[in-house]
Amino acid sequence: MRQTLFRHSVFGVGIWLFGLLFAAGLNAAPPEGYAFHSYGDALKLARESGKPVFLYFGRYGCSTCRKTHKETFTDKALKQRLEDHYILAYADTESGERLTLPSGERITEMQLASRSRIIGTPTYLFLSPDETPIFKFAGFKTVKQMRAYDDYVHQGHYREKTFKEFLASNR
Repeated sequence: MRQTLFRHSVFGVGIWLFGLLFAAGLNAAPPEGYAFHSYGDALKLARESGKPVFLYFGRYGCSTCRKTHKETFTDKALKQRLEDHYILAYADTESGERLTLPSGERITEMQLASRSRIIGTPTYLFLSPDETPIFKFAGFKTVKQMRAYDDYVHQGHYREKTFKEFLASNR
């Protein structure tokens, strides 16, 4: 009996460790069908095109990210709008995946998230082509809310007023 219990507990721990190692090797994924780039590649493209960057921070296992992918990023008009107005970038806040910054510095996606002061996921950051932060917001957002953030940044309202003032003036 004692041997059987030992075998079952060792087997269970082995399965648990395998699952943990398997999950640790998985990276989170951006929404399907979007032209998301690595951060370094997105900055190069932004400088070439003059478009700002829309940087999406997510992580493996993020239920709010999954909800956003299902309910918000499936909207075709929003997809078109984001791809027309921005260079899209995606980073996994827990990833050890290395990326190269335009300066040549090599950092991980996790370090990028830390430098960007990302606390939770999903978090979105608009950046100018020269990497200057424009606007950051976090959490689940509806299609309507995402359109408002796009209008705020794409139309340049962030230069004159806060997002709250922008919303109040557009009611």
